[in-house]
Amino acid sequence: MNTRRLIDAGVIIPPPASPDGPASQQAVCRPARPIVQLLYLRYLASRPVEEIQCVAQTRRRDRCTSPLLTPGAPAGAWALVPATASSGQLALPAQAMAVYDLNRVPYAEQLRWRAQRCPQHAAAPTAADVAVADWEPFDPLRHHEHIHTRLPTTTRRPRPADRARQAARP
Repeated sequence: MNTRRLIDAGVIIPPPASPDGPASQQAVCRPARPIVQLLYLRYLASRPVEEIQCVAQTRRRDRCTSPLLTPGAPAGAWALVPATASSGQLALPAQAMAVYDLNRVPYAEQLRWRAQRCPQHAAAPTAADVAVADWEPFDPLRHHEHIHTRLPTTTRRPRPADRARQAARP
């Protein structure tokens, strides 16, 4: 009863009730700068895979706003691969890292990703590039902070403490 009086007086503010939808209770788990493997080379992307933007120029002389990852085009798959160093570098500890692997998609699709063009601008090679492709060659020793040891998921399950707190709510 004391807690109820404090809530009514505005001293204690209860947390907002979350919607009952399962997607709203789970958080998205994606790396901010993923490692992408295409044409058997690894690159560090400048933004999440879903947000990589086409570099081609539109008819209005602006940068195309279309993403590379489109529903109609073949997509890569997340995979755990060994974090190996290049020849002449010190070896890393035996560690696996999550990589967005495009090696299983057709060669033309990998070239499209490497040129960082959407499907519409890949079909029109005469369109100029407004920006330089954002791919940075991946070096496991220099970019070690971007190595993730587990596969990203579209949603992350709530922690056990969150489940206990949700069960305690009436």
